[in-house]
Amino acid sequence: MGLLDGVGALVLGGGRGIGAAVSGGLGASGAHVGVLDLELDRAAAVAEEIRAGGGDALPIECDILDDEALVAAIRSVDEQLKGGLRLLVNVAGGMHAHARWLPTHEWTPEAWDAVVGLNLRYVFVACREALTLMVDRPGSSIVNIASISGLTGAPRHAAYGAAKAGLMNLTETLAIEYGRYGIRVNALAPGSILTPAVAGGTSSQASDRMAVTVPLGRRGSPSEIADGVVFLASPMASYINGHTLVVDGGVSARFPMHLPGGHVSENP
Repeated sequence: MGLLDGVGALVLGGGRGIGAAVSGGLGASGAHVGVLDLELDRAAAVAEEIRAGGGDALPIECDILDDEALVAAIRSVDEQLKGGLRLLVNVAGGMHAHARWLPTHEWTPEAWDAVVGLNLRYVFVACREALTLMVDRPGSSIVNIASISGLTGAPRHAAYGAAKAGLMNLTETLAIEYGRYGIRVNALAPGSILTPAVAGGTSSQASDRMAVTVPLGRRGSPSEIADGVVFLASPMASYINGHTLVVDGGVSARFPMHLPGGHVSENP
């Protein structure tokens, strides 16, 4: 028996990196997983891996920044998943392709809006639609992927940090509003996670500097974030609501938090 047997789950941004690990973790735990990604090939590859492992998965192609397309995708997945949608995991986020890690005075309003849209606005749209379905399904759950960048200030993080802080506040607000329906809403804040994209874009020297800042002495893996999501979504967390689970190897417990130049975004 899996922790999430029979639960209809949708992972936004589920086709690569942390999202792919979350999709796989949910599938291995018995959930029926909708893997939504901007590129169908990525979603299909993850769904095939889940099915190859004996799970049940459905690939969905969607641009999460297109409100109408996102709403339509959620409704379609709800109809296709066995038992309907009972778990939403909002993983997609990061830096928009048109934005850069820059000092605040160098940010343009357009770049700011793009980063906030990619990390906060779509989550509101997705949660609003999912909650209209979940209010009649007690035991449903939402997990939002935030970041330790939303917990404290950091150089060149103005838009990203503000968006992730807003995401954690939105999580708390939804937990208060919808707890009466038996719906739990939580967040998970990763620290430095070594995804394939990060590994490919970070020099070994920068990676070593970042590892030094972590009390555990290493960067985290996507599977470790997936484990946290499975926990928050499972009956093991049945009385956890409105909480942000920090999964950062102890970084946020340290003072000072990190050495200058410890984060890739601090490098010009």
